Amino acid sequence: MKLVEQFLGRLAGLAAFIGAAAIAALVCLTVVTVTFRFLGIAFPGTYVLAELLIIPAVVFSLAYAGWSGVHTRVDILTGAMPKQVRGPLMGVMLAIGAGFWGMVALSAIEEAQRRGPQNEVTELLDIPVAPFRWLMIAAIVLLIAILLLRAVQTALGREEPEQ
Repeated sequence: MKLVEQFLGRLAGLAAFIGAAAIAALVCLTVVTVTFRFLGIAFPGTYVLAELLIIPAVVFSLAYAGWSGVHTRVDILTGAMPKQVRGPLMGVMLAIGAGFWGMVALSAIEEAQRRGPQNEVTELLDIPVAPFRWLMIAAIVLLIAILLLRAVQTALGREEPEQ
C-alpha cells in the first residue's frame, strides 16, 4: 500500500502543478484580455481559451484536493464523533464519493468516444477538443484512485493523509 501511496502522491503533486499552471494561465489571459479591451483591442478566441483552461484547472485541482484531504470534508461534524465511528464513516463517504466520480468518468468516456470520431474543434481557433476531454477523464480517474486509497486508509484508522 505504501508504494501505491507514493505513486499517487507523485501524481497528485503533478496534478497540483498542472491545476495551478492552468489557473495562472487563466489569470494571465484575463488580465491581458481586460487590459487590451480597455484600450479598445479585442482578441478573438479568448473565451475559447478560457473554457479550455478551466478543464485542467478544475479537475486537476480536485485531484490534489482529494490527496490533501480538503475536499467536501465537514470537520465540525466529524470532529464531534467518536473516533470509532468517524473513521469507518469517513471511509464509506470517500468510497461513495469515488462512486460518484466513477459515474462522471463513465459519462465523460462515453462522450469522448462519441465525439472523438467527429474531430471536434473549438470555434475560431480550431483547437482539437478531444485531448481536453481525455485529460479531464485522466484527472477524474486519478481523483477516484486517490479517494479509494483514502477510503481504505481512513476505514483502517489512519485519518490524516501524508502530504
